[in-house]
Amino acid sequence: MTALLELDGARIDRGGVPLIEGLTLTISGPSAGLVGDVGGVFALIGGGAHLAAGRAQVVGHPAEGAVAAGALGVCPAELELPPSWELGRYLTEGARLGGLGRRSAADRVRAVLGELELSHLSTRRLSTLTLAEQRAAGLALALLDAPPTLAIEAPTRGLDDRGVELICRAIERARAGRQLLLSTQALPHTGAEHALWSSLDEVIVLEAGAIVERGPLAALGPPGDRYLISVTRHGAELGAKLESDGFRVAFADGSARLVVSRPEAGDTDAIVEAALAVEAPIVELIPLSAARSG
Repeated sequence: MTALLELDGARIDRGGVPLIEGLTLTISGPSAGLVGDVGGVFALIGGGAHLAAGRAQVVGHPAEGAVAAGALGVCPAELELPPSWELGRYLTEGARLGGLGRRSAADRVRAVLGELELSHLSTRRLSTLTLAEQRAAGLALALLDAPPTLAIEAPTRGLDDRGVELICRAIERARAGRQLLLSTQALPHTGAEHALWSSLDEVIVLEAGAIVERGPLAALGPPGDRYLISVTRHGAELGAKLESDGFRVAFADGSARLVVSRPEAGDTDAIVEAALAVEAPIVELIPLSAARSG
């Protein structure tokens, strides 16, 4: 199977401002979730940002061209919808922009809405849809070209429990036979979203541009406390010392910046003592928010 996502030293910029810098990551399985500040990845594949350095591929295609190549359907967290249009018209126009004739476009829209069990929304004006229904409309739009892969950005952001259940059911129907990439700012513990994330082959947690955990959801450790540490020298030695002391360590940028975490809460004395032991002067020690929700 072609790798779902490949980033090699990727710097993703928007308006000259880096959203992601120097990230290297390969996801080989059929389904995965990205946790943390990963909006830059979705901005890149959705056309809202550009690759300034490095390499970025989605299912074997350059990330910026994967949608145009028909290899990927993208569902962003925020959509600009014409409020006076009915959902059926909105999707039909989308299908026609994709190259289908009027009749074929209408047939495709009926098929996609039926697949997602959303046919009852076809005649609703977009302004009357709930946020969850708007996200489902974006998912339907992403499916019109029958892409083999779906990338869905933060689908449950800002939703209540009922909305979460609606969009998670739609995603489960849409993912059948497809590769799937999801994102969220914080992992859920319960409910329909937790069940969805538990079904993914791999979950990758990023903090400050570093991969701090990856694996199936059930295998991830407790969030504990996490810190971004910058040192002037001996970063590799500090990382090794902290790992021997029971910390988890990931390097955010070379060996000078480390993301350090441990399962249990505590103060930073052990970190400072380790830095003193290996003569690694700390110039920055910033607490990071744990990538878990309640």
